[in-house]
Amino acid sequence: MSNAVPRVLLLDDDPVLLQGLCDMLTYRLRPAVVVVQASSDNIVAKVRDGHYDVVVCDLKMPRQGGLEVIRQIKTANPDQRIILMTGCIEESIDDQAQEHGADAVLRKPLDRDEVVRIIRSLVELSHTAVKSEAGETEGLPPAPV
Repeated sequence: MSNAVPRVLLLDDDPVLLQGLCDMLTYRLRPAVVVVQASSDNIVAKVRDGHYDVVVCDLKMPRQGGLEVIRQIKTANPDQRIILMTGCIEESIDDQAQEHGADAVLRKPLDRDEVVRIIRSLVELSHTAVKSEAGETEGLPPAPV
């Protein structure tokens, strides 16, 4: 895995879930920057300004649901890695999430090992994409311009 510190934004209107997930990820991904937000207000600006590797977003939230949040974030930044969390058991949610640009769907109650595994995988993809954009590859200097 890359040496860069993972940056994760958690978006959910449930303060208990947010705090528990934040504590768990801060411990299991250490060192990591894990930021919580309880509403989708100004989420596109928050994601842009925070330079997060992964955004973890709940499906059901007041004012604006997770699918709309994903659509807005992906419109602003198509490369942003996003995980949708849901307590909904309908399999059609997976298809809808994928259509909107989610990289993964996690079902509540969350399996901590699965959450960490998926976030690590997406963080690595995010860091690899940044290296590719910078013209870097493992062990090789950037290509001459």
